Amino acid sequence: MPMRGRMADQRDTSSRGDISEIEIAAELMRAGRRVLRPLSSASRYDLVIDNRDGTFVRVQCKTGQLRDGRIMFRVYSVSGHTTKAAPYHEEVDAFAVYCPTTRLAYLVPITAIGIRTGSVCLRVSPAKNGQRNGIHQAEPFVIAP
Repeated sequence: MPMRGRMADQRDTSSRGDISEIEIAAELMRAGRRVLRPLSSASRYDLVIDNRDGTFVRVQCKTGQLRDGRIMFRVYSVSGHTTKAAPYHEEVDAFAVYCPTTRLAYLVPITAIGIRTGSVCLRVSPAKNGQRNGIHQAEPFVIAP
C-alpha cells in the first residue's frame, strides 16, 4: 500500500526511522547545511553536519510523537538483541527529531538537554498547569531555511 503523506505502519520502526532521517536531511539541506551520511550503519549517529570550518556535528535522528502539546522522543536506543537502554552520551552532539504530526524537523543540541537517559519533550503548546521552568519550547529548535 503506498504511503502518500503518511508515516509507515507504527510497528515498522525501521521504515518510520528511515522516513524521519530523510525528512531531517532534506530540512537541513534546505536550511543551507552540508549533510553527510556515514558509510557504515554501525555508527551511533545517523547524519553528520559539516560546519564548513573543520568542525562537524554528529546527529542521531529520532521520530517524535506529539502527545498533550509536546513532542516526545527517546534519547536512548534499544536493540533487538537486548532490552537494555543504551544512551548516546559522548557519541552524538545533537538529536534531530522529525514529528509527522507537525511535519517539522527539530535540531536539539545535547547541551540544550543535558545528560538525560529517558525521553525529552519539546513543548509546542503551553503546559496546562502554566509551568514554564524546565520546559524546552519546540520553536527555537525548528530547522528552518
